[in-house]
This record gives sequence, C-alpha cells and structure tokens, in this order.
Amino acid sequence: MKKKNCWEVKMCGREPAGANASELGVCPAATETRINDVNGGRNGGRACWAVAGTMCGGKIQGTYASKIASCRTCEFFQSVHQDLVSLDPDRSGHPSRILDLVLERTIALEHEIEQRKQAEEALTQANKKLNLLSSITRHDMLNKLTSIGLLTELMNQKYAGNPDISAYVKKIDPLIRDLEEMAWFTGDYQDLGIHAPAWQRIPDVIAGIRSWIRGLIIETDPDLAGYEIFSDRLLSKVFYNLADNANRHGEHVSRIRVHGVCTPGGYVIIWEDDGVGVPASEKEKIFSKGHGRNTGLGLFIVREILTITGISIRETGVPGTGARFEILVPEGSYRQIR
Repeated sequence: MKKKNCWEVKMCGREPAGANASELGVCPAATETRINDVNGGRNGGRACWAVAGTMCGGKIQGTYASKIASCRTCEFFQSVHQDLVSLDPDRSGHPSRILDLVLERTIALEHEIEQRKQAEEALTQANKKLNLLSSITRHDMLNKLTSIGLLTELMNQKYAGNPDISAYVKKIDPLIRDLEEMAWFTGDYQDLGIHAPAWQRIPDVIAGIRSWIRGLIIETDPDLAGYEIFSDRLLSKVFYNLADNANRHGEHVSRIRVHGVCTPGGYVIIWEDDGVGVPASEKEKIFSKGHGRNTGLGLFIVREILTITGISIRETGVPGTGARFEILVPEGSYRQIR
C-alpha cells in the first residue's frame, strides 16, 4: 500500500500546486530532495521532522531543536515510527535509527550554539560596560593630571628662587607626561578585538595617518594597492606607532618606505626607515611591554593588534642603517584585488 506523505495526512495544502501553496508558500518538506524516499515518502514527506522551516498547525517550525519536541507528539510522526518499528523491531540497521541519531546530535549542537550565542552576547555587553567605565575613568584621570601639572607650574613660579623645590618639580613633570601617555594607551588597548576584523588596503590605512605624523615622508610602493589584509580595525594604530617609534628613536629619520612581497610563508609588508636602526640585542625586547625610554607601550600594542588575526612582526634591519620591520600576513589573511 502506498504510504502517505505528511501534507496528505495533515491536509495543509502546502505541497506544490496545493490549495494554500500560493498564499503560504510551498512547504520545504515537500521539496527537500536530499531525503527523497526516506521512510518511503516523497522528498521529505515522511521525514518532515528533520526539515527546518516547515509549517504545522499554522506556525512556522524553525530549527530542529525548537521543533523536535512538538514533532514527537505529532500523530503523523508517531504513525511513521510505528510502521518502522513493526518492520524492524530492534531498529539496528534501519535508516530511521540513523536519522534519529543525526537529529539527536543536531539538537545537542543547536543547544550548544544557542548557549554560546548567549554567552557571547553577555560578554559583549560586559565589554561595553567595561569600556564605558574605562573611558570615564581615563577622562577623569587626565583631568586630574592636568590639574597637577598646573599646580606644579604655579609652584615653580612661586618658588623660582628655591633650588630644592625647582628640582622636585623637574622630576614630577616627566612623570606626569608618562602617566598621560599611559592613560591614552589604555584608550587604544581597550578597543582591541572589540570590532570584527576587516579587509583593509595598506595605502589607504597609511594615507589616514599622514596628518598625524609631522616631518616624516612615508612612501608606499604602488604594488601594495593590489592587496588587502584581514586585520583588526586598529591597523592604523600599527602604522602610526611604527612612525612614532621612528620619530622618537631613529634620531634622524626623514623618510620611510613601505612595500610588500609574496613569499611561501605569506605576504610580507616591509617598513624601512633611514634612521640609526635597532641594536641586535634589542630586536626582540622592543616589543615587550614597558621596554624603552618612554612608556614602552608603542611597539607592544603594535604586536598585540596584529596577533589578533595571526599576523606577526619582527625587526630585521642592520644596526646603523635604519630600522626594518617585517609584517608577515599568513595565507588566508591576505588577498589580491583587481
């Protein structure tokens, strides 16, 4: 005897050319060819519980996890399974058992995905609140540092003839500047990884920082325009900090050249200046937090930003002939554009 499909039993009229197909749309169970003939039905007609987006009882049935509970109480579902059990009592090798296992695993995965989404949303909200708190705290701290700076200036004026007080004020001033730089650094660091990475063109990023850099000529090779790299949206901070590092430590840097080359290991972006370079003993230390004559945070945050998307950086210049930074973008994180 011919086995009936779900739309024939439920009489929903959503099969192709059915009474309600034009108004409600054709049910996915009636057109899902990948499970055609499963349990003896046409397309998904006798395995409709395995198809998302079906419409039973006038309501759209969504994912497997959300619909399977109601499907198991459906008379049609129970009827099909009863037929299968009667044909194969232990169900050891029947396709229905395999389908059940797939459904159970799918349900578990969907619940896990839903829990992860909820956890990610909670983390996102927590990060937003922490960022807001950090921003307010940093703003207040900078205001207080400004006030301290004004007070030390007034003290210096009032006690100009007192060498002891003047000496103390001179020691306080650089500490205030260091604290201010650290406060600004926290503003950069709190945004790491907050926004999804994006495909970016190096010439565009460098063009955006030219107004921040004074007295430096940055030349970009035309070939760079033919590539995009997938990186954190703070990529501009990478190149700004590299330029700022050249200004601070290169002593006589006047020109920077940026070019790229494809290698077996990935796409390498090369940043070269004409300064004094980096001593061999310092090449790795310069990326450490706190290393350097100032706050020691510039190159540290450069590496942190790049590693978010698996990009690495190292210094390979010859001391005395200028600094040379090689930024290695791995396969999959760069692409050639037309």
